[in-house]
Amino acid sequence: MAEPQTAIAPEPIPSPDHPVEIRHAEPDHATCVLVDWMLGNACNHACSYCPTALHDGSIPWQKTRDILDFYDLLDSHYQRALGRRVWLQFTGGEPTMHPQIARLLAEASARGFGTSLISNGGRTLRFWEEIAPLLDSAVLTYHDEEADHAHFLDVAALLAEMIPLHVNVTVHPDRFEPIMARAAEIDRAIPGASLSLKPLRVDFGPTLYRYTAEQMARLAAGSRGAGARGPTTPRGVMLTLAGDGSYQVMKANAFVLQGRNRWQGYLCEAGLESLRVHGNGRIARATCGAGGPVGRLGAPVELPLSPVICDRPACTCVADILITKRRVDALTQGCGLA
Repeated sequence: MAEPQTAIAPEPIPSPDHPVEIRHAEPDHATCVLVDWMLGNACNHACSYCPTALHDGSIPWQKTRDILDFYDLLDSHYQRALGRRVWLQFTGGEPTMHPQIARLLAEASARGFGTSLISNGGRTLRFWEEIAPLLDSAVLTYHDEEADHAHFLDVAALLAEMIPLHVNVTVHPDRFEPIMARAAEIDRAIPGASLSLKPLRVDFGPTLYRYTAEQMARLAAGSRGAGARGPTTPRGVMLTLAGDGSYQVMKANAFVLQGRNRWQGYLCEAGLESLRVHGNGRIARATCGAGGPVGRLGAPVELPLSPVICDRPACTCVADILITKRRVDALTQGCGLA
């Protein structure tokens, strides 16, 4: 998703590897509930590095009635009771293949929700022209194994003219140079979008593919932000705060590339700043599943009112990394949390 530039001191002091707090650089992002919502697992791509369960169509598309009922609960719990804004981010599979995607976006907007999706951009230009007015932002992911490069550029150019756009380029170490060349073309052609070079993880788990040190350095250096977007996007960059108040500004990918995505034992705002709706309808606080399920589409749901202690050895999902986290011992000592 788009990563805004934020008015921050020009030379922040680096924090230690175990900061007191991971905090949003844009304060409005802390009051936004990002619902990462997998509508089903059908996809028009079948990339070699993507787990079969994320593209084989084995999970039917969720029922529109169940989705809309959950919309009403989200509105009541987060927006009306807690004063937070709900932002839906649809994923898959390929979410644009859901037969009711336009209606789902329109119904979300009618309730005051922000709307976005993560897509491979494979649908026609006509489709994107029709759906773009229903979106507040979008993330396009470029998969060089499957992408039609020229079409991807056309779709990205169209969206970047209308809404905040972020482009992810997945970079396999075995095809590193040609993919980096494609990424450079996208970067030049779509200057209005932000762009991230994404390292791949084996089966989308915590273990990275085998990249050389040079490749890792180039991935870390190759991403760029867009112009200031502020509260028009649900997430951006994070601050890592040390006990003395010093901090470092970090993008989500940087936590993974530097191995600083381990917060086991921290108090995490998952469930207050985030939810994850799985393709089978199970609802959790976050993609990682910390804190256990809170319910299921079409069945009773008990939405959270408090944060959870992280019990995961690593935070591997971008959506989960971009959640406020605080070290429990620092809370008792009152360190650096003003």
